[in-house]
Amino acid sequence: MELRIDRLLARLKHEPEKLLATIDADPLLMKREIGGMVLANATKELFTPQEEHQLFAKGIVYRRGPFRLVSLPLLKIYNLGERNVTVTDLTALTEEGARVSFLRKFDGSMIQRFQHNGRVYFTTRGMIDGVTLSKADFDNHFDYLGAAREIARQRFPRLLEARPEWDGLTFIMELLHPGGRVITDYGPREDLVLIAVFDCCQIRYWTFAEVTALAQEQGLTVTELVGVAGADLRDQIDHMLAGIKGTDQEGCVINFETTEVLYRVKVKSPDYLRLLKLMVNCTYGATVEVLRALSAFPAWPRFQDFLQAQGSEKVPEEVIAAYREHYERYVRFRETCRRIQEWATARAKTLTDSIPAGDPRDRRRAYAAAVQAEPLKPLLFSAYDGRLTLAKTEALFDSPDAAIRALATLK
Repeated sequence: MELRIDRLLARLKHEPEKLLATIDADPLLMKREIGGMVLANATKELFTPQEEHQLFAKGIVYRRGPFRLVSLPLLKIYNLGERNVTVTDLTALTEEGARVSFLRKFDGSMIQRFQHNGRVYFTTRGMIDGVTLSKADFDNHFDYLGAAREIARQRFPRLLEARPEWDGLTFIMELLHPGGRVITDYGPREDLVLIAVFDCCQIRYWTFAEVTALAQEQGLTVTELVGVAGADLRDQIDHMLAGIKGTDQEGCVINFETTEVLYRVKVKSPDYLRLLKLMVNCTYGATVEVLRALSAFPAWPRFQDFLQAQGSEKVPEEVIAAYREHYERYVRFRETCRRIQEWATARAKTLTDSIPAGDPRDRRRAYAAAVQAEPLKPLLFSAYDGRLTLAKTEALFDSPDAAIRALATLK
């Protein structure tokens, strides 16, 4: 899948109707319509883009008959390491002459502002001004669009005006509001932070210098440029992460650009990801609880499908790797317990075979006496009764390490 922004936008520029028609026909994309415009975003069935056109469908707005673009927010941005993108790959962009900027990654909610036919619209990835929302929308979501309009009214009234010079421009902003807090605590701050601008006429994202100039001219809040030091990109990333260590700050978006933006990649703080995992209850214990509740123990691809089916709000992409670590740890625990179960079953048979035939009660008393010198007596008693299961073996240990230590002592 192509991830270079300039190459993706070239396809939008040269084949707009084909690309938009593909988006419009995709059943994995949710559509909301108003005034002849269509907003497309991923449904819960689409956890992460699987096809190239889905990289655009993060709140894209277009018209049908003929298909034409109205507004484009940010294309899908992956984290460093996802899709096998490495620091070495990114360094190659600098060798093409790309400038590198570390831009503060605000932990808010994406808001787009554009104008069409003389009216100003605010959208999120899944909502657009004027569309009647269902009760479920109100139950599960803070009123992001209402909050954005109110902040604009109070602080940035020009954003509410349809200005001719802004025709064809999508202002991409981060909404910061106590009611829409994710993880990072911004206190009582209510703000719209301009992070990017897309030009529908030129089919390009503005450079950071152009975005900053617009913000200064119009009195808008603009995203922060994070200062970094280091001989190369890897050192600079380490320097940035060291600067936010121990905080709840999310991280940075690294921007590569020439006269247009070529690529964006997210680098998130380990501390932020730890808080994110706690927020979604991505712990070893919770993962084991889910796995044990399933009707059959799944292979990892099947469990990953199960997690992704919960939707990205409940299981963000960033925690899938953590779930896999928990999964694999539990697999190792199960294997250790299986070996202990086999030992207990075999040992119980050996002890039983050594007891002379006779009254069952006498044999049980003899077995109980023989077991006293043995390790893991509860398992041996269950094995004698023919009731030793893997679940019972697992229940004997309070941690995987305890099972490993126990297995090491067995002969």
